[in-house]
Order: sequence, then C-alpha cells, then structure tokens
Amino acid sequence: MSQKTHEELMLGDSVDTILDAAQQMEPRISEYQFQREVLDILEFPFGKEALLRYSLYVGELTKPLHVVEDNNRDVILFSVPALVQSPTTTLLQKDGITVNGYINTLQREADLGGGMTVHKKLQDFMMTITQAPNYYNTVVVPIQQILSRYGRTMGELPGVSNTAVPQQGGQRSGNSFSEEYDD
Repeated sequence: MSQKTHEELMLGDSVDTILDAAQQMEPRISEYQFQREVLDILEFPFGKEALLRYSLYVGELTKPLHVVEDNNRDVILFSVPALVQSPTTTLLQKDGITVNGYINTLQREADLGGGMTVHKKLQDFMMTITQAPNYYNTVVVPIQQILSRYGRTMGELPGVSNTAVPQQGGQRSGNSFSEEYDD
C-alpha cells in the first residue's frame, strides 16, 4: 500500500467529484429526441438559423452535446463536439521560463525603455503556449461520422476546407494572439 501525498489526504476524491458533477451539468439529450430534433440541424450546422436552433439544446455553442440512451441518461452513446472551439494552453517545456518569470522580464524591459517591443514579445510568448485545434478534424469530421451513423451527410460548408489537416506534435492551426487566427 502506497503512502498518500498531502494533497491526496486533503483533497481525497473531491477533484473527481467536481469533474463528475461538471460533466453531469453538460447538455444531454436522448437518442430518440436527438434523431427527431437535432440530426437535421447537423446536416447544415453553421447557418444563423441552425446555430440559433442548436443553441437551444446546448445553451452555449462552446459546450458539447452528449447523446444518451433513451432509458438511461447516465450512458453516453456519443458526443457532438462544441461548435465553437476555444484555444487551449499548452504546457511549457521542462526548465522553460514560467509565465511569472516572463512577465517580470517584460516589466524590467519596459522599465528600461523597451516598451515598443514588449507587445510583440508578449504576443510571441502567448503564441508559443497556446494552440487552436484544427476545426475540421475536431468538429466537422466527428459531426460527419455521427451523421453517417444515421445514414445522413453534411451539406456544403462555405469557408471550410473539406480536407483533413493532420496535426503534428505541437503545431498550431491558428492562434488567438495574432492576426493569423483563422477560426
């Protein structure tokens, strides 16, 4: 039997409990209701009317929609990904500069009169620690797979490439800290 850390003794399973409660609060819909009310929305999900209709089921377009068994809301059959994806923060490399250390360096540089480059350096730093998921692979492909499960297909998507872009370790497909953000 291994000895528990201080954090394990203090927190117990509270983190798991919090995460489970958060997942229970995410939108759920029975498969029957999903087939009757949501499938047609997902065939053309990005028009203004479709987004308004779909938001009634998820509340916010940043939330996934869990499709559950008709008779058991605890059994998730699959999830429709959030239609609006948020950039995620990546972890810095081991022994890399911390955010606090970097901010302190920028403050020191600004104090010495280097304020003109602070904005650019901060932008570059934020770009190294954030990434936006490839929208096609993260949202469009899973929706296409869900639709094909029910013998349906997704209509034309204006402005969305129909080619999957493979993600390679650490590469970003867009970034919210520059003008190059394309989602």
